[in-house]
Amino acid sequence: MAGGIRLHCYDAGSGDVTPIILLHGLGDEADTWRHVFLPLARHRRVIALDLPGFGRSDHPNVAYTLAFFARTVAQLLETLDIRRAIVMGSSMGAATAQRLALARPDLVEQLVLVGGCVPASFGIPVGPMWLFLTPGLGELIYTNIRRQADSGYATLRPYYRDLDGLDVADRDFLAERVRARVWSDGQRRAFLSALRWLAIERAFRANTLREQVIRQTTPTLLIWGDSDAIVPPAVAHGMAALLPDAQVLLIAECGHLPQQERPDELIRLLNGALA
Repeated sequence: MAGGIRLHCYDAGSGDVTPIILLHGLGDEADTWRHVFLPLARHRRVIALDLPGFGRSDHPNVAYTLAFFARTVAQLLETLDIRRAIVMGSSMGAATAQRLALARPDLVEQLVLVGGCVPASFGIPVGPMWLFLTPGLGELIYTNIRRQADSGYATLRPYYRDLDGLDVADRDFLAERVRARVWSDGQRRAFLSALRWLAIERAFRANTLREQVIRQTTPTLLIWGDSDAIVPPAVAHGMAALLPDAQVLLIAECGHLPQQERPDELIRLLNGALA
């Protein structure tokens, strides 16, 4: 429990070194870390959670802002009596991790941002994204995905350099999990709320976030797939330029989710950086 919200967590490993908290992205869940969780847990405690609104955690009827997610993670750390952690996030989870470091630097020893960061540069939605952001219409589009068995799975393609290159077990797993998400009204509400608040932050709070980022002192590692079509690698370099202590590492032939598409390379980079 964190702030009265029941959270589904995987918790394994131990040791005297700083524990790692793993945060998934928008519309995802803790299982996104399934290939890296146990390798990381060989040397330290590792906790991967379903953020509120997603997966098997509670789906409260709230505004799913980055501040809400960061506050929930801080409350979880306090509940678990973890006074300081390495916080690693993917996509929106990376933005949440960085937001946590900005708000509670005392809790975050190091940041690992995988394919995401806080929206510190101005931007407005383009093209079809406006449809998802429109109240009522976004809900209708999301619900219509349920009408065709493979349409939910098809939405995953932009997130991978080569979705079909994953092994059969992985593809079957992803198809099963995306089907569960599509049919969950609670996850639909959380997805659209988080998406809309991210758009609001980018349009109206980017300058404020940028000023906060410039003052951020938490050591930060940015890991990106070189073929990321969701958040291009240029975003990583732009963020690193704002930070006093940051490093960018690219994973070759990889899309938006290195933890799924190139887990061995991600582990190699992490072991080197965290050592």
